[in-house]
Amino acid sequence: MSTETRNQTRKQIAEAARQATLSGDWELAIALNSLLLEKNPRDAEAHNRIGRAQLERGNLTEAIDAYTHALKVDKANLIARRNLQRLELLRKSGVTEAREKSTPRAAVFIEEVGRTWVDELVNALDLEQLATISPGEQLALEVVDGVLHVTTPEGVRLGSVDDKTAERMIQLMQNGNLYEVFALGISGRSLRVILREVYRDPRNGNLVSFPRQISATRAYLRERDTLRARDESEFILSDDDDDIDDDSHQDTADEDDNGSDNDAFMDDPLHLEDEDSGL
Repeated sequence: MSTETRNQTRKQIAEAARQATLSGDWELAIALNSLLLEKNPRDAEAHNRIGRAQLERGNLTEAIDAYTHALKVDKANLIARRNLQRLELLRKSGVTEAREKSTPRAAVFIEEVGRTWVDELVNALDLEQLATISPGEQLALEVVDGVLHVTTPEGVRLGSVDDKTAERMIQLMQNGNLYEVFALGISGRSLRVILREVYRDPRNGNLVSFPRQISATRAYLRERDTLRARDESEFILSDDDDDIDDDSHQDTADEDDNGSDNDAFMDDPLHLEDEDSGL
């Protein structure tokens, strides 16, 4: 580690450690986070990042040690807890080394309304087998007899996409659409994945890949507006004229919320927090 790096501020070193993790430079990530721990041994995030780096390098024992230290420092640390649960499943299944995988593009975890869908696989393998899949790992799609399977790059079927989503995707794929799928991590009963439309064939016109996400977003907006109206109605004003004036302003605000604000929100990408990564 250079003297110049050691003389940087803790914030600068932490950002460099994050960038090393994002780029998959695991050796540098371990070195930078170890330097952070020299300055502050109770830095749970640095322990988590070392755990991630050791796991990616296939060093499961060292990864367990790092996540255990993070949990000792912060007993409520969900990143450490979830990764230790996954590592325990790997241990039970007899896995001693993590599978190699390529580092995903950072943008794959950004949700785009209508173009991405996050869900759990159905008819999935048991959790001990799914635990071998790393968060962020790129998987593959395979259509067999009308079922859209999610597989490892080697062709091992992990589970399938739910029938409703799969039916639409298969139709669009037959007309030229292209999709990719990445693992997000195991849940209590399956594997969570993010499906992403990467190419829309002109033959599909304006057909949206994942209309259910748009419906869910609109439902959220309606609930937000309802809660806002309810909260504002609880204010008590002593002047009747102020009440009338406020109601007028509220009507205008509601019209704006149901119009341009909603459209703007629908166009914005939604950032999906990668809880298991420890970034």
